[in-house]
Amino acid sequence: MGNSGVEHAEFYRGKVLQQAGLPYKYLFYRLNRDLQAPMRRWGLANDQVINMWEYFTLGEEYLFHGVQKLHKHSTKLVIDSTNTHRKRDTYTESGLHVVDHMIKHPDKHKKTNLLLVGSNHVEIFNMNTGQKMAKFLFYDDQHRKVIIRNIHLYHQAGGEHLFFSNGMQLIRYFFDRLNLAYNQKNIYMIDRGTDPEVALFSRHSDQLKIVDVIHADQLNNRKDPRYPLFNNYNEYMLTHLDQVDKVVVSTDQQRQDMLVDFPDRGNQIVTIPVGGVRDNPQIDLQRRPGNPIKFVTASRLAVEKHVDFIVKALVKLHDEDGVNLTLDIFGAGEEEKRIKQAIEDGKAGDYITMRGQSATLDQEYPKFDAYVSGSYSEGFGLTYIEAMNAGLPIITFNARFGAQDLVDDGQTGYLADFNREDADYSVGQLHQALQKFMAADYGTLRANTAKKIARYQDHVIAEDWRKLVDAL
Repeated sequence: MGNSGVEHAEFYRGKVLQQAGLPYKYLFYRLNRDLQAPMRRWGLANDQVINMWEYFTLGEEYLFHGVQKLHKHSTKLVIDSTNTHRKRDTYTESGLHVVDHMIKHPDKHKKTNLLLVGSNHVEIFNMNTGQKMAKFLFYDDQHRKVIIRNIHLYHQAGGEHLFFSNGMQLIRYFFDRLNLAYNQKNIYMIDRGTDPEVALFSRHSDQLKIVDVIHADQLNNRKDPRYPLFNNYNEYMLTHLDQVDKVVVSTDQQRQDMLVDFPDRGNQIVTIPVGGVRDNPQIDLQRRPGNPIKFVTASRLAVEKHVDFIVKALVKLHDEDGVNLTLDIFGAGEEEKRIKQAIEDGKAGDYITMRGQSATLDQEYPKFDAYVSGSYSEGFGLTYIEAMNAGLPIITFNARFGAQDLVDDGQTGYLADFNREDADYSVGQLHQALQKFMAADYGTLRANTAKKIARYQDHVIAEDWRKLVDAL
């Protein structure tokens, strides 16, 4: 329900693929006990989605038409005399009856005497037929954490009972079934997923094409030799480039940076933005900030987004510079408590508001005057481009690659210096960037923003994807 920028990028790609007349489906390979609710939230149709476990349970027709009979979602728990969960029955809307058998177990990854309660093995039944369709064991590996083993599939094509000793064998079988069902040239677009890379690279052929999409900096930090070269999300792909047909990055700046390490891959690495703006966006160039001036930010509330830095910088702007302002924070995540504490410490509860998740941010942005981000790393910055679609200038850190590509310092917003080891310095620099914004001519910033986003209109990006697909 609370997805990241990667999911938003996938939803956007689906929209422009449709605009380009290219058929597509979303593939999910993990067991999701409540998939229909987020599908409704994010506007995904039944025939657009294939989930591996739903396919193994519901059969071949599901691949082409999706879930045809919906059920009421419910959960039942068996709890013993020690108030410990022992069995959980989940009845999904799609028609899966998932039985989790629970056990107490020690934590292999932390030194503690506490016992954890988790699933030991899982059984899956088809609610439409009552047949048992799958079972597997959860295994807590010392290094890989929780993985699945000893997987049984029942009543598969031809009535077969199949066995897989590990999850990778199962995922490979899933892709084999997809390729058999869709007996044509298939293009798999992988977004930050090593499992499907490992599964598909061994199947790469003239009939199976692979596009890997990079959503963040491919390096941890080129300037700092203490850290590994590659971002862990991208390392497997970047060390197996011969198995990938195209690598898609969001900015020309990132493409040029990758060519420093892979100078012979110019035809393989392609720039296509992961987000864009509506065709011929209508931006009110006469709008001026109100009193109070309204700032907005939207992201997962994760530590790397530094939303608490935004709070502290705006508190400085309010208290030290006397600016009458508001800040609305959209998002959810594990940093919510820290952000609320920053608001409380700054005595800012009257003008800073936590708004929670929103599936309609495009309708929210026009209500605001400027967008603020605290992220040190945005491969593109989907929320940046969505805010710019409403004509909002961006105030953020000078991070590669999205901020540097989308924000022309002093023209469409302001870029602040940062120090990963010194939070106070970063907050101070963000405050200075906000001061520069307040002193700037707002109408000029807004007009420059409207010009900047012309390259990012939907029809332009749709054509980028059509050319890539045609080339494959």
